[in-house]
Amino acid sequence: MALDMFRSKGLQSAVYGVVIVATVVVFVVQFNPSAGKKSAKLTQSCAATVRGNCLEPKDHKAEFMLLVPFDEHGTRLTGKAKAMRIPQIALDGLIERELLIDEAHRIGLTASEDEVTDAIISGFLRVSIPADKPELQVSLQAYDGKRYFGFWFRDPKTKEFDEKVYKRNLKNLVNESEVEFRDFEEREILAAKMRDLVRAPVRVSEAEALESYLTEKSFAVLTYVEVKPTFVARYATAPTTDAEAESWAKKAENATIVESTLETRKKEAPKDGNIRHILARVAPTDGEKEHEKALAKITEAHARIERGEPFADVARALSDDSTKTKGGSLETEKSDSFVPAFKAAADALKNGEMTKTAIESQFGYHLIMKDDSSRLAKDVARELFYKTRSEDASRDLATRIASDMKAGKTPDDAIKQETASLKSIPFIKVTLDKTLDRKAPATIGDAGASDATVSDAGKHAAAGDAGAAPAAKVTALDPAKDDDRPQALTSTSIRRGGDVLPHVALADAARLIDFSFNAKDGEAMGEPLKIETGGFYAVALKEHKLATKEEFDKDRVTYTETLLRARQNEALALYMKRLLDASRPDIKRDEAYMAEWTSDAGAGGGQDDEEP
Repeated sequence: MALDMFRSKGLQSAVYGVVIVATVVVFVVQFNPSAGKKSAKLTQSCAATVRGNCLEPKDHKAEFMLLVPFDEHGTRLTGKAKAMRIPQIALDGLIERELLIDEAHRIGLTASEDEVTDAIISGFLRVSIPADKPELQVSLQAYDGKRYFGFWFRDPKTKEFDEKVYKRNLKNLVNESEVEFRDFEEREILAAKMRDLVRAPVRVSEAEALESYLTEKSFAVLTYVEVKPTFVARYATAPTTDAEAESWAKKAENATIVESTLETRKKEAPKDGNIRHILARVAPTDGEKEHEKALAKITEAHARIERGEPFADVARALSDDSTKTKGGSLETEKSDSFVPAFKAAADALKNGEMTKTAIESQFGYHLIMKDDSSRLAKDVARELFYKTRSEDASRDLATRIASDMKAGKTPDDAIKQETASLKSIPFIKVTLDKTLDRKAPATIGDAGASDATVSDAGKHAAAGDAGAAPAAKVTALDPAKDDDRPQALTSTSIRRGGDVLPHVALADAARLIDFSFNAKDGEAMGEPLKIETGGFYAVALKEHKLATKEEFDKDRVTYTETLLRARQNEALALYMKRLLDASRPDIKRDEAYMAEWTSDAGAGGGQDDEEP
């Protein structure tokens, strides 16, 4: 009886509404081109306007409150909702809702009073979640754009819909009157009908579902070894000489790129005598480990430059100084303002020269050089020769590792065999600043000091450890411990049509996918893959599994339904994107209003609300 009365009241409201506004409708239809819209007035506050239609703050707050998540006790988590950006999501959803309602009116769709009443009685209320965020339907338990609020409208004892309970809790639920809420839900239902209409034509055939299933459920796992040019250049190539670079540059196949690069560099020719430096920062009183780390970095920088990499590029990659963004340039030829140790080293350099040792100062260890515009052609040749030689050496090492893997060696054994001959690089000698009280390692060497001075430095490092055996000192860059060394890595699960290994070029991705699903477990590719970072991969198939039609048949119904829903969501998202793009000029948001939601003002304090 109570439900019949509730339905009847809904019908009576509609009848009385028609009688009251009958004459008004005539004027609206005849004179108002925006019939059916709540047009923004000069004094009206709008969270947003959509094609002239005002989205009032109360509507936005109602949508927000319908989207707020609940805990297991039914308490609304308003604070969590703000952290999830639900206020912004609610406004985005309302904007989409209004655009969909316009489209629904255009094609003649309507929502009846009975549909509104049935939704309220069932407890499943429509909400507007942006089409590009379908995952929120799961996290907010708003499946198919509906959230269950029946526990707000039902008698606690009978568990049946109760009109009195409904009216009593409606204010707490959405802070709207019954009339306002019915209008709100009518608009939600109408927008939902339009969404259903967009999704309806999407179909998934059994053949499509099977193909998708086989693609999605089949997987492969690869073992791969990355060979980086930086590592190979450091340990597997000798320092580059000007004569080698010039000889390479004169070859016909290289002359064109050398000339074009040189023409480009002439526009940014270095200023003669400009001072550059690379800093490995460490304090004189830091411990031995900190000094070893700094020496390793400055040694790496020196090795890279000696092998042909431009000083400026190495500075950008390694320097601990703010000048690194300028390639280490101090933008001056004068050294007067520098600390004594740095000034003395810089003054001793001619244009085009770099210090043969690291220069110690209170800031750490420096490499210093002076620019020389007359060396531009030689430096370009060195740089290009370095890149070519590093790539060739990297390809050679990767090919040998791949061949070993193809022959049955494990990736680790292949790496060990092919890198066994690589030699470590002794730390660069250091010109010590004798004015400093340091804890530097005794093993760093002093290009200009006596052995006694070096020993004194070592005593500082060992102070306080009289009874312990001295720890082994690090005195060289060890290829077996280098961060860039070749290592056997395992891929994530690879799917057909999905991403493969990082940095693999699109042209090679198809070949890698084909290998992943057609090779035998344990089999290796015979040739390495060049990757977009300049290095190479040696690849082997660790394991793979091909999904079958028999497996699909067991999951056919569930999988097909899930796939259909995903395709429908994609179609709706595309439709809404086009509709939003076309309507951008007609959508205005009140940024000041939305800014209130970043504080506690937006939704009644921002704390968790009471349960119904």
